[in-house]
Amino acid sequence: MRHHHTCCLFFVVLSFVGLARGQEPPDNPRIAVEEALAELDGKKDKPKPDKEKKPIEPPKKDIFSDVALMGGQFPTGFNPQMMGDFLGGFMRRTIVETGTQTITTRTTKKNLGAVGGIVTTTTTQTVPVTRTRTIVTPIFSSGAFKIGENTSPRPQDRVFFMYNYFNRVSGPGNAPDPGLNFTSAVDTPGAIGGPGPAISTTTNVFFPPKPRLTADLHREVIGFEKTFLGGDASIELRIPLSQQQTNLEGLNLSNVGDLTIFTKFALINDRDTGDVFSVGLGVTAPTGPATPTMDGSIHSTLLQPWFGYIRNAERFFVHGIHCIVVPSDSRDVTMLFNDVGVSYWLYRGGPDRFLTYIVPTAEVHVTTPLTHRDAQGPAFVPDLAVLTGGLHVGFLRNTTLSVGVAVPVTGPRIYSAEYFLQLNRRF
Repeated sequence: MRHHHTCCLFFVVLSFVGLARGQEPPDNPRIAVEEALAELDGKKDKPKPDKEKKPIEPPKKDIFSDVALMGGQFPTGFNPQMMGDFLGGFMRRTIVETGTQTITTRTTKKNLGAVGGIVTTTTTQTVPVTRTRTIVTPIFSSGAFKIGENTSPRPQDRVFFMYNYFNRVSGPGNAPDPGLNFTSAVDTPGAIGGPGPAISTTTNVFFPPKPRLTADLHREVIGFEKTFLGGDASIELRIPLSQQQTNLEGLNLSNVGDLTIFTKFALINDRDTGDVFSVGLGVTAPTGPATPTMDGSIHSTLLQPWFGYIRNAERFFVHGIHCIVVPSDSRDVTMLFNDVGVSYWLYRGGPDRFLTYIVPTAEVHVTTPLTHRDAQGPAFVPDLAVLTGGLHVGFLRNTTLSVGVAVPVTGPRIYSAEYFLQLNRRF
């Protein structure tokens, strides 16, 4: 009975709820109660709808992010080349300078018809004269013969162009020339009252003072490199064009320099890590003009055995080239080059991008002469340490544009700074 009263009460409540919703009350109270209980159980079991979620956006990445930094889409068998630093040697040469010689002659003789019976005449004659002087100037006919300039230890297929500008080049030992201003007098006595005239001759020789010799050197290099033996060896040819502009008249020069041929063979050429160890030989043939020194012309054939390496470590890589240059003429300089650089993959994108990589680099270049170390011989090279810094930028898949500056850090400062641009296109 109690259960019957409870169902009736619940039916009444549902009826009011139905009326409130605009629905008709059900005919059977038991069925209505069962449907209501089922509806309540369904609402209880039905999961609550999640709140509306905003789509998660991927983090924004700039060009310096890690996207494709060391991915397989970029070849591990590539590193930008070393930039380099080398100016070349110096020569002591004899130049001819032009001055003036002024001769003034004063003649006094008897002339009875003149006032006082004496006549004086003066004549002046100026003629050009020459003298020789020894100066120190750069040797740039051999040009870009150093293997450590714009070269990688890894054999490559490429064509390239280099431009180097050396600012305020001045060889050791050069100093301003004070010039010459010398006067001498010779008197030939003749008795004024006697039979012969009196003659006084004054001679003045003048060479104007000259400033310390400084030069601006411009050098362009064109060349190519081609691999063989499956990419483990290559041969490279390069030829320089040079222009020298000085602050002294008659020393501005322009020429096509010596042809240099380099060979490379990679004893280690790891395609997985990109590590390389290679050896080779450079030969510079005397195809350009000779070097006019105070001991005659020098035009050596240069032999340059060398070895180099690349070691990769994630973003960083170290590369170096070490060589010795042996000339065929004993009057020329035997040199040792030690060049080491550290570079960093700041950005490394895929080959389908316009900008493929950005690599800042820092290099140290040490030049050590093994012969003719002083500045007194016909040709010499000073001990030199140079710091080079720059940036390699890769674009259009296989093209590298490199810009940088090199500054000598040991004395004497044989030039103020070297600025350069290098363009390499791999094929």
